[in-house]
Amino acid sequence: MSTHTLTVIVPMNADKFYSITETKEFDQFQIPFLGLDSHELVEEVDKETHIHRIVKIKPKTSIPKILLKFTTANQEVSYQDTQTKSKVKREITFKTQAPVMAEHIHVEGVINVEPLDDNTCLKVLKVTFRFTGPLQWFSSVIENNILSELKKTIELLPTIVTEYKKYLLTLEESNTSEASTTQESTTQEQSNNTQFDQSSGSPSKQVDLNVNPVELSAN
Repeated sequence: MSTHTLTVIVPMNADKFYSITETKEFDQFQIPFLGLDSHELVEEVDKETHIHRIVKIKPKTSIPKILLKFTTANQEVSYQDTQTKSKVKREITFKTQAPVMAEHIHVEGVINVEPLDDNTCLKVLKVTFRFTGPLQWFSSVIENNILSELKKTIELLPTIVTEYKKYLLTLEESNTSEASTTQESTTQEQSNNTQFDQSSGSPSKQVDLNVNPVELSAN
């Protein structure tokens, strides 16, 4: 068994980054950056102290060649992550089910998000590997392959977050523009309705012409 720690500085406030981490929207946004075929949310349960999630990830990269002899021709190469995202602290625990030989490949870990300042934070990923059975002889090869992929992923994170911030800003501007257009449309419609009432002589706008001359002179 061995444990490795990977860290990266993320250009986003710690609370904000934690709020988007392991969410369907951010998962889907990362797909083209990480070179994935798909990132499917299988299950999500919102509980009092945490959020329980199961995701199925299909990478474009192949599994280590040493494991190919354990696969069948039609077997889908994908792995499954079971995640527990805490609501009381910025911490996510995960357990990964390997695409092959899952009973002998055990990968689990914890993700913490630590604030650095108002605009940056530190993502700390601690991952533990354990291999059993026949794979103990090849554990270093498999471990290095998985660790290499994790390093590539975490190194891409600052770029992904920067692009995601741009996306959110564009989305916000688009929503603001739509709201402004809707407001202008409503104001114009109200204006048109008022003009229609005045020109059509609506009873609510009519002036009573049968006024007593005495009342006029008194005013």
